[in-house]
Amino acid sequence: MTMARVDELARDALAFALWLVAVILNMSAALWLGFQCLKWLHDGYWTSQPTVMFWVRGFCAEACSFMNNPHSWYGAAKLARLLSDMPSGAALVLLGIVCGVLSVSVSDHRPEALSVTNTRNAAPGRA
Repeated sequence: MTMARVDELARDALAFALWLVAVILNMSAALWLGFQCLKWLHDGYWTSQPTVMFWVRGFCAEACSFMNNPHSWYGAAKLARLLSDMPSGAALVLLGIVCGVLSVSVSDHRPEALSVTNTRNAAPGRA
């Protein structure tokens, strides 16, 4: 097996894994929304989804302590603000879309573009 073939197989495997993660995340978001719709039809009121920060603080409370200090880094404060307002279903959809786009970009097998060395003025047949 040549290295080009190994590279092609690795890219295909990574693209398939990213595609599978994208499908799983988007399906879980659709199921989550479907469950909420069924619950709304049954109970008559819409329950709000827990935010992403609810899950982050539940799983890594000590490791994510920098998010409690917004002065530690401006970008982390913006990320914490975004995550504290974003519903979990929307986060699942966004992650699924990102994984889908990465899957397409990894599995792209187009050859690289040929470099053009002639300028417009030096092209033959132009006066």
